[in-house]
Amino acid sequence: MPSSHILRFVLSPCLAACLTAGVSLEVLAQQTRVTTAVIEEAMIVEFLDVSGSVTAPRTARLSSEVEGRIAAFPVAIGERVAADQTLLTLDAEEARFEARGAAADVDEASAELDDARRRLNEARRLRESRSIADSELNQRANAVAVAEAVLRRQTATRERWESRIDRHRLTAPFAGMITARHVEIGEWASPGAALMTLVDLNRLMLDFAVPLAWYPRLETAALEVQVPGGSQWQDAEIIARVPQEDEAARQFLMRAELETSGTLLPGMAVQGRLRVPGAEGPVVPRDALLRRPDGQVSVWLAQEEDGEWRAQQRRVEIGASHDGQTAVLEGLTAGERIVVEGNERLEDGQRLALSDS
Repeated sequence: MPSSHILRFVLSPCLAACLTAGVSLEVLAQQTRVTTAVIEEAMIVEFLDVSGSVTAPRTARLSSEVEGRIAAFPVAIGERVAADQTLLTLDAEEARFEARGAAADVDEASAELDDARRRLNEARRLRESRSIADSELNQRANAVAVAEAVLRRQTATRERWESRIDRHRLTAPFAGMITARHVEIGEWASPGAALMTLVDLNRLMLDFAVPLAWYPRLETAALEVQVPGGSQWQDAEIIARVPQEDEAARQFLMRAELETSGTLLPGMAVQGRLRVPGAEGPVVPRDALLRRPDGQVSVWLAQEEDGEWRAQQRRVEIGASHDGQTAVLEGLTAGERIVVEGNERLEDGQRLALSDS
């Protein structure tokens, strides 16, 4: 038989493996058009989604230092107030009576002191002419000392009543908004009982519950947040991380602050995203990944053999994903060509026509 009738060929390792697996030569001979991309290295970034809420660290439930009937309540719920602004006044008529009486006692003690000093000065002049005994001089000096002490005591009593009158007026310890009123005019206020709630809206915080495993990683983490009604992610500054007392929770408190928080109110829910950079490694488009029911992940590579492109499947271990890109921890190296479109029905060793070549 002529040698020209003999078909001689050598199977590549990839083709041999495909034939062993039962893949027909017809399938391998067919060219499938695919889109590929060259694997590049990039910074592998890990993300963690967290949920949190807006809190107001400066929230005060204001109460009175003295008891009394509420005489005036000049602020309303939702009203913004300035620091030291009067928020509530108690009836201080009785305290004013006591203060006026104390003031009269001060005047009386002052007059007695003036008289005692006059008598002492008179005794000193008589002492020069030896017209008064030393004992009388000492007695008048003691009378001045007693009168001075009485005046100091009466002055302190007057100041105490004046201070008590001031305490019948409740003022704002800081600027903020009145978010609750717990009493009304005419009701009786007792020391320590909450009369209203004041919230500082100028510096609101964001509190998140974060898995405890992330506690040491916050040193290099960045935080982005999305506020209710917003579509954009905003950078936020992590200002504190506080371990929880309940060890069973396996979480810790992360507190953050937005540069501008004008649209936020306490109690609002916010979404957060922690971003932790790692080492550089290969990343691939998410569409290139094929996930199997058993949890394994694989990709199709385009390998050039004898001037032709052929498909080769490879299992990989993947990491975090972001913006359509997924980090590959094991299985790929930079510079390899990966199939990103047309990878749904490929077979090992199948001929490829690259749309991007």
